[in-house]
Amino acid sequence: MLRYRVFSGYNLLCAIISWMDSRILDANAAWWGVPLETLMENAGKAVAKECRGFRKIAVMCGRGNNGGDGLVAARILLKGGSDVTVYALEGARSHLNQRNLIRLPKRRLRMITSADGLDLDGYDLIVDALVGVGYKGELREPLSGIIDKINCSDARKISVDVPSAGAVEADEVVSFHEAKVPGAKVAQIGIPDEAVFFCGPGDVNAAIPRRERSSHKGDYGRLIVLAGSKDYIGTPTLVAQAALRAGVDLVTVCVPEYVADKMPYDPNLIVHPLRGKDRVTSKDIVDVMAMESEAIVFGNGIGRGCQDAVKRFMKRLDRPAVIDADAISQARKEWLGDRMVLTPHESEFKRIFGALKDREADTHRMAAKTGAVVVLKGALDVVSDGKTTRVNDTGNPYMTVGGTGDVLAGVIGGLLAQNHDRLMSACAGVFLTGLAGDIAAKEYGVSLVATDVIQKIPAAIKECRKYSGDGS
Repeated sequence: MLRYRVFSGYNLLCAIISWMDSRILDANAAWWGVPLETLMENAGKAVAKECRGFRKIAVMCGRGNNGGDGLVAARILLKGGSDVTVYALEGARSHLNQRNLIRLPKRRLRMITSADGLDLDGYDLIVDALVGVGYKGELREPLSGIIDKINCSDARKISVDVPSAGAVEADEVVSFHEAKVPGAKVAQIGIPDEAVFFCGPGDVNAAIPRRERSSHKGDYGRLIVLAGSKDYIGTPTLVAQAALRAGVDLVTVCVPEYVADKMPYDPNLIVHPLRGKDRVTSKDIVDVMAMESEAIVFGNGIGRGCQDAVKRFMKRLDRPAVIDADAISQARKEWLGDRMVLTPHESEFKRIFGALKDREADTHRMAAKTGAVVVLKGALDVVSDGKTTRVNDTGNPYMTVGGTGDVLAGVIGGLLAQNHDRLMSACAGVFLTGLAGDIAAKEYGVSLVATDVIQKIPAAIKECRKYSGDGS
């Protein structure tokens, strides 16, 4: 009963704790100069420390970095003279998992593909390192059968970081950096403060879902870009192209009729002319809200004189949305709500919220007050949902050129349509856009334009993947 009482709240807790899990922290730590291999070694030492004094130990290891932590712990325990057997799941492994697997004596290693023939009798301790915080979805074979065998054992059970899939009935959990479940023992493994405070490649990797072979068109998001006016014909294209480069499947550009006729042609975009001739109207808002999408980007280039449309949009909003540019300049604080990502620069922030004395504190306070995720743009971007506040330092002075704000809105919107998490998308979006701008600046310098940033988004994503820890 003690095990159940302490850890049965895992699934509920995972729904409400910070999305900033160990995968994000690991990648961000690597960005700040602390390699994942160092973190894994420290994690293994922390687990091994909790296993001292047990006579016979089974270490159950998955194929990812959680399994890698278990493999390190097993190696340390073996070196200390413990009687350890490692049961490792067959299949493709993360590169650090593979590196630590081959360092173990073969006589201590059992490769398994299922629970068939798995005999855990006689062990007085089982270490659960099957899957970590990244595991999602229904519990299936072979994992479900292996976990059943673990739970049926009378041995003491220690889970690494979290109980695998929330299903292992752990007597003890050793969590890294912060408790992932109630009652967990926390071990500090060397994650620098910067990895938590600053946005980084881990945020980007978490925000862009991995693709399944069985994927179909639309599985990774549909975005509406509601933008443009007679005076700003090219703006909607910048937003939409940036969103596509951020990985969203489909972008529908909803623009006034004049813009639809005159805007730059791009065969990748779906163009939907609005009833408004040269600007977005309140009637257009009703039509757009009836269209299907996971997210909306609204406000870029809509011009002045659209306050009624802005008000109606904010009042009728029924899905996540990025509010940017001219929509911000016409918005009121009382219209803001918890489906929105607001992206003001300092003067726009002051117009809506009043004085700006402390960028981090004021952004945090206004996000908490309105329910919106607020992205305060600047040399250092500040992102807050009123609970968690982060800072981003990518980007450069060459990005003062017109259109880069539209690129940022498109990137955040494209990510939001894929993962539906406003804070995650905002943190990933500012880092990714700034990194793409940094890559572009090395090539173009003062000649940089907004489309250069869009073109470098794939290179920036590729750079972020280098810190994923799985070799991709």
